[in-house]
Amino acid sequence: MDAPSDSILVTSRRAYRGEFDPLETPAADQVLGENLLRNANALDLNQALDLSAAVARQNNFGGLWNSFSVRGFQGDINLPSSFLVNGFNAGRGFGGPRDLSGIEAVEVLKGPRSAVYGRGEPGGTVNLITKRPEFDTSGYVQLQGGSFDFFRGDVDLQTTLGDAVDVHVAGFYEDAGSFRLSVDTQRFGIYPSITARLGENTSVNYELEYTEQDIPFDRGVVFADEFGFSPRRTFIGEPGDGPIETEVLGHQLELQHEFSSNWSILAGLGYRDTSLRGNATEHNFGGRQTCFIDGQTISRFFRFRNFDSE
Repeated sequence: MDAPSDSILVTSRRAYRGEFDPLETPAADQVLGENLLRNANALDLNQALDLSAAVARQNNFGGLWNSFSVRGFQGDINLPSSFLVNGFNAGRGFGGPRDLSGIEAVEVLKGPRSAVYGRGEPGGTVNLITKRPEFDTSGYVQLQGGSFDFFRGDVDLQTTLGDAVDVHVAGFYEDAGSFRLSVDTQRFGIYPSITARLGENTSVNYELEYTEQDIPFDRGVVFADEFGFSPRRTFIGEPGDGPIETEVLGHQLELQHEFSSNWSILAGLGYRDTSLRGNATEHNFGGRQTCFIDGQTISRFFRFRNFDSE
């Protein structure tokens, strides 16, 4: 029966497939699909999560990682926010902000639904769903250009190797300036995956994630006692320090077997190695001495960072 014109019908995908009426099962998730992400030209995870009213940006440490809160719960402000890729832990590393190349959808699991993946965040969690080989031959190449010397190229291709093996490759390259003087960014990533049918009811899938990013450490301007103390274009770091270099190498392996129409097993392994290394000259905002005695010359200090995670 058609719903009355003055009612709102909400549909959702439930993680638990038990024999319960949908109205009896709490479901609070949001799926940002590929069409929505492309129409909004969301290129990274921050831009994608801007499309969700339940998620808000937080301190991203000068643009070096993703940081967000879900339903007001932020987590540790000194570390990147945690997120998942195909249910595997992928956040809290030091690989720089996550790009959306090769991503089919972004799931926002709100509230305790994050426990579906073994997480304990009270606000919820974010899960990225990658594009998988679909035993078809297709693809596209996309080029973009914009203000401040922005250039980006994306590629997404898939093809079959016989009747039992399919390969999918996604990747991107981006070179961009910004409205901030001497603040330039270079990013590169490639994400191949391969699916093999080992039998009528068995398949194995392997995915590789490799990303390099050169990102300047830029935490904004100093406003002292009032806004407008320095122009927003002013970069108060030291251009000669160079960018912060981030790198991530990830592997995911999944094996699925269907015993019958009612029973199946899915087993997986995941491994990620991330690193962050570089120099930065920073100001003492919030410290003992923001400015010198003239009230206009800022106080700065030099710091070298070398972080890594497995």
